[in-house]
Amino acid sequence: MVSVTGVGSGLDIESLVTQLLTAERAPTETRLARREAALTSELSAFGTLKGLLAGLQGRASALKNPATFSQRSASSSDSEAVSASAAANAAVGSYSLSVSARASAQTLASGAFSSKTEAVGEGVLTIRFGSLSATPLEPGPQQVTSFTENTQRAGASITIDSSNNTLEGIRDAVNGSGLGITASVVKDGSDFRLLFTGPDTGAANGMEIAVSDQGDANNTDALGLSRLAFNTSAANLSQTRAAEDAQFTLNGLVLSSASNTVTDVIEGVTLSLGAVTEQDVNITVSENRAAVRGAVEQLVTAYNSFISSASTLTRYEPATRLAGPLQGDSGTRSIISQVRAALTDSVRGVGGPFGSLAELGITTAEDGKLSIDDARLDEVLDDGLESFGDLFSRSEGNGIAQRLDSLLGGFLGATGLIQSREDGLETRIEFINTDREQLNQRLEQLEARYRAQFNALDGLLAQLNSTGSFVAEQLANIPLPSDRFSN
Repeated sequence: MVSVTGVGSGLDIESLVTQLLTAERAPTETRLARREAALTSELSAFGTLKGLLAGLQGRASALKNPATFSQRSASSSDSEAVSASAAANAAVGSYSLSVSARASAQTLASGAFSSKTEAVGEGVLTIRFGSLSATPLEPGPQQVTSFTENTQRAGASITIDSSNNTLEGIRDAVNGSGLGITASVVKDGSDFRLLFTGPDTGAANGMEIAVSDQGDANNTDALGLSRLAFNTSAANLSQTRAAEDAQFTLNGLVLSSASNTVTDVIEGVTLSLGAVTEQDVNITVSENRAAVRGAVEQLVTAYNSFISSASTLTRYEPATRLAGPLQGDSGTRSIISQVRAALTDSVRGVGGPFGSLAELGITTAEDGKLSIDDARLDEVLDDGLESFGDLFSRSEGNGIAQRLDSLLGGFLGATGLIQSREDGLETRIEFINTDREQLNQRLEQLEARYRAQFNALDGLLAQLNSTGSFVAEQLANIPLPSDRFSN
């Protein structure tokens, strides 16, 4: 609103109204700002507390799962030659393994062509998969002596016409056939060759290529599309690498595998054959104590972070008279107390040797945090994971990790204590915004009243000024006695 005030009297009404409104607004606005800052700080503190509890629950969830304590690890005395991993169902044990041959995928190479765009020929390539035998390249020309089709792997026919009869066109047609074959054009000096690599390793995944040559109707000669034939009638491609199974021995037993990743020899154990070995490789499957120890250490770390931050949020410093945003909050104190009890109290009805964290070497320090006696924890882990796991995860559901996870789930749920407090604080902050709106409305009304009053005063002063001027003028025109005598 634009107002022209103080015209009649020269009174600075705009400044007077502004100062009065500022004086009226300041105490209430300061009070609302302080309340808002306090509530926002408290809301942020509950957000921090919520994040810490969620992190602690995540660590507890890992230890409440019985599978955590049945994990297995596998180690190799030569991981470059043979690496190993173990699932939970793997039996603990040791194995001696040697590799005499790795599995390989077949590779076929064409003859030399002058360019990648040179026309090869037209017709149909029919590709099948199976076990084949081929004589080596040297001495003499190569021959395919036998082929047995792999009926578990479908082949296909690929049409080669004027649109794709070059090296590049045939490469793209084979790659797009869905057979899984990798076709590529490679440069050999000044010439180019077409290279076919089989889709998988293993002797049963060799490739046979039959040609229906539409150029000269001869499907086996070294002209036209028949230059790509590789079968018992014609071996115009060169087999530079055969499709072969891996060959290895396990504890003296001779075995083979179509893949270099062996999953079906030792139950629950995956072997990766990386190289032919000169001596036996020792594979050891054991309980994965390192993973369990790591899970326990992560739980302790998460709990200590919670205790440290909760202490900061609730503490009071007498020297500085500064208090944390949750100082004196009974709900927060209850959360801290219950979490501590869930983690450190003994477990009732444990049949094994351990009934509390303290018996594992995990004790409470003076500052409320947990500390780990590494030597004691290692000793407990060396005795086996079954009794260790029973302390955290039990069929009765009252293991340490189980009861902690359940407690935290209640705190963090949609109807839990944390969410309830956050909702309450957000509502109170919204009330402050409402109070501000009401303050603005009241000040607008007060401003209107002030302006009306000052404008009335302005008019009155203007009138008085006018009257005063008139009186002064009349008085000035009244003859004085001295004037008469002078005449």
